[in-house]
Amino acid sequence: MKTKKPDIFLGITMCMLVLAAVLCIVILFVQKRSNQPAAPDSNNTTLQTQNTGDTGSSGNPVVVNPSGSSSTEQVTPPQPVDLKDIDQAGLEAELKEALSGLNSEWQVMVIDPLKDVRVSSTSSSSITVDDWMTANRMAQVYIMGAVFQQVKDGTLVLDAVLEDVKSMITKNDTYAADRLTEQLGGGDAAKGREAVKTFATDNGVKLGFNRPLSSSTGKKNYVTAQQNAELLNKICRGELVSQDASRQMLDILLTPAENPEIDAGITAENVKFGFVTDVEEKTCICSMGIVQLQNRSYVISMVCNEPYTTNGAKNKITQLIGIAQKYFAE
Repeated sequence: MKTKKPDIFLGITMCMLVLAAVLCIVILFVQKRSNQPAAPDSNNTTLQTQNTGDTGSSGNPVVVNPSGSSSTEQVTPPQPVDLKDIDQAGLEAELKEALSGLNSEWQVMVIDPLKDVRVSSTSSSSITVDDWMTANRMAQVYIMGAVFQQVKDGTLVLDAVLEDVKSMITKNDTYAADRLTEQLGGGDAAKGREAVKTFATDNGVKLGFNRPLSSSTGKKNYVTAQQNAELLNKICRGELVSQDASRQMLDILLTPAENPEIDAGITAENVKFGFVTDVEEKTCICSMGIVQLQNRSYVISMVCNEPYTTNGAKNKITQLIGIAQKYFAE
């Protein structure tokens, strides 16, 4: 019986077909792998900042892969609603109308920290909102800021001075303010006042701080409505000393005052507010404060020199706060 020889050419052809099929499979596998997203680095923690604007802070942290987790899910804070701009022209017109025809000198400034918008008015064209006005007991917020700066620098310990800071702001305690001023100067009150003025200058504002807040004699102290408002605006935006320090100062400012000298006239629910006030018979009546609504905040600062009557000036401050409240609550 005769044996048939294998066809060598057929064998070679079959081998080539098998190799081609294997090559196609390898190419498809490589392409599929290259189209997949890269695996997250479980050892990498990314910290981002997202600006919300409402609490006056510079931003809230957004943490990706916290604690080394391999998850790519972002943990984000609630986002604020898209708030419309206030009617600046309308607010300015109402403030101007409220100050028209007054015998005393007035300055008022309102700031929207979220939109970084400023609206101001005065009682006379002869003065501006940034002219020096007498206010002998209005340095409290500047002193508080200087204290937190020295705490950050390691010069003061917060626990040792915190009660005096709270008493100065919420009780209008001028003796607490004097004690803090001395500590800012290392036991020297004059050096402490210079430290507060330097702090103000370093933060882009100014203050005429020449005598203790509890004193009624000597060279007067001076402020302007604009400078007071700008200082509070920095706190709202988280820009004074540090974000954490600004939040602590904001909490103190929004603590309800004991026996407030001026009625803010705010009765709406879900509203926090705090005002630092100086009432000096026949000399000055001024107030600076922050009002925190549900979705936004605003700053208002008012200074009056030589008020015609004390009660009349107090009522005027309540009226001015009410005007601003109407525009921000809309």
